[in-house]
Amino acid sequence: MKIAFSLDRVYNEINSINYPFNITMNKKANGMIVGIIIVVVVLGVLGYLGSFLLRPAPSANVTPTPAINSSDIDRSGTVDAGDAQLIRSHLDCEKSQPCWNTTIGKTKDGDNPLYVFDLDLNKDGKIDQADLGMVIE
Repeated sequence: MKIAFSLDRVYNEINSINYPFNITMNKKANGMIVGIIIVVVVLGVLGYLGSFLLRPAPSANVTPTPAINSSDIDRSGTVDAGDAQLIRSHLDCEKSQPCWNTTIGKTKDGDNPLYVFDLDLNKDGKIDQADLGMVIE
């Protein structure tokens, strides 16, 4: 018993069924419909992805930060006891320790977070008396 399978036989079998409406399986028409659907889907995907690739680059209008006193840590406009207190509360924190990257608050204008490394005024990798001395002067 040999089972033969061919698409012609499948098409002929489907076409021989009496549907209440006229459906015929035409290989050429079905191939064209499938081809058109594939082309539309591919063009849609390419168009969607292309919209991201063709976007204009963001503008590079950078406004420089106005010069401020580097000892005014919290940007309150003056070097005061608040700046000194921030440094005192984090003395002996070094760059290699986990405390170095922690957030300690926000600037007075509220636009930037303050980190412990912002207290390192002399950029030596540790919060020490030298940093405190720069604020107290």
